[in-house]
Amino acid sequence: MNKKLCTMALASGLAVSALGGCSGSSTEPAATGGSASPAAGSPAAGGAAQAVGYNGKDNLKVSEAPMTLTLFYAFGANGAPKGDMPIWKKAAEFTNVSMKNAANESVSDEKQSFNTMMAAGKLPDLIQAQRVTLNPAIAQGALIPLDDLIAKHAPNIQQFMKDYPDAVNAGTGPDGKLYSVAGSLGGKPGDNVPSSGFFIRQDWLKKLNLKAPTTLQEYKDVLYAFRNNDPNGNGKKDEIPYFTRDKGFWTLVQLWGAHVSWYIGADDKVHYPKAEPEYKAALKELAQWYKDGLIDPEIFTRGSQARQFLLGNDTGGATIDWFASTGAINDTVRPQVPNIDFAAIAPPADVNGKVKHIYSRTPLHIYSWGISKDCKDPVAAIKYMDFFMSEKGKLLMGYGIEGEDYTLVNGKPAPTSKALGNPGGYPQYLRSIGVYEIGSYGNLDGELSTMNKQGKEGFVMYQSSKWLEKAFPELVFTASERQVIDANIANINANADEYDQSAFLGAKDVEATWEKHVDELKKMNLQAVLDVYNSAYARYKATLK
Repeated sequence: MNKKLCTMALASGLAVSALGGCSGSSTEPAATGGSASPAAGSPAAGGAAQAVGYNGKDNLKVSEAPMTLTLFYAFGANGAPKGDMPIWKKAAEFTNVSMKNAANESVSDEKQSFNTMMAAGKLPDLIQAQRVTLNPAIAQGALIPLDDLIAKHAPNIQQFMKDYPDAVNAGTGPDGKLYSVAGSLGGKPGDNVPSSGFFIRQDWLKKLNLKAPTTLQEYKDVLYAFRNNDPNGNGKKDEIPYFTRDKGFWTLVQLWGAHVSWYIGADDKVHYPKAEPEYKAALKELAQWYKDGLIDPEIFTRGSQARQFLLGNDTGGATIDWFASTGAINDTVRPQVPNIDFAAIAPPADVNGKVKHIYSRTPLHIYSWGISKDCKDPVAAIKYMDFFMSEKGKLLMGYGIEGEDYTLVNGKPAPTSKALGNPGGYPQYLRSIGVYEIGSYGNLDGELSTMNKQGKEGFVMYQSSKWLEKAFPELVFTASERQVIDANIANINANADEYDQSAFLGAKDVEATWEKHVDELKKMNLQAVLDVYNSAYARYKATLK
């Protein structure tokens, strides 16, 4: 693996505390991230400290003498890891490195906690945060480049970058150097992870003697049948064929080959979706669907309780939503609607005959971590990060401690009854022992364990398919590019959203006003923003090469 590839790891959100650099002792001397000559006795110089021998595989000992690394990991809604949690204590047994969380436990807002850490002065050794938070801190010089450190000391991170090429770009700064490492969500390397899918009332289909729709036209026909043929059997025309919790119609535009956010077109260029002809076609047709009663009349106002309310009253017919919670709705509303069967179906083929789904999660989670400029022993820090990418580190951060939290069955980890029987659920159990998002290979077992039959079947169906459209890449912008975006995108989006809602509700004729609308977006510097995105995309492609 070349050094350039190593340089580009995943960038995550920075959160830095007032606590300072590597504390404790280590036989390896302080390193500076690669620019200074290695001191005598360091692994780079081949000296006495080579006895530690960390190789990321059968020798995971980072330091001969016990030492401590400080980590900023904000105490957000899900809490945060502490060094005395079982996972982190076991990691210390393997590596001889203990972790101390330097974040202020009394600050629950992640961004506020991060900003407080950054302003406090000396930074902790390691900083973890969402990449949207971390990247500006990289531009301020808070993190050091990892390229040389990874090339010399982190074989597992190198392999991760091969498995997940997008991780290279995600962790790379505008200067082309790698500053952070993210982790994966699980699933097959390189493939997106399902998030939501098409759900429909199978019991209504059965009652009306209909099959699950497989094309846009069939989907439309089914929604009209739900509206007109009284599938709930109460003698009223009160059915709401399509609803969503998203306060808008955007989940459906994919059926016309349109998108809802930035996307890469067939020309390998970045496009703004709401100025494209496919979006015009979707908006025009969906306005008619709304007028004909196929779409919830309160689509913009009903909000988060739409699913519970409409299904609980036996009036909701179809939606696009998350698998776990939408599958679970069957159990929730069955006392009111005993025969409900709200289950996932394959995405209907779009107007071009293509079966796809534009909603998914990237293979990487949104968090990354890196080494701060104040860390006194970056070599120990990168090896510690690398440990969590090792086979033992993956099992530890994915399932817990062998014999207590999981056992190996036919070579595969199986959670123990103690773990699965946790009253708060398996994911909450994993949190309680210290499993949190850092740079490591993830797994989907915890998520799948929370799903009922309908949710799990839908998730697995989408996961095993080729329907999930590749996610828009994580682009890294220079300071001047970010200025162009910040100066224009809010006005562009506000104008587009206002036009969408007005046209959808029938206040504007799409055919008569579309060209004028696109001209207005262009006057708001849409092309300048597109140019910036395409410049960043060109760098992204170069990074992958």
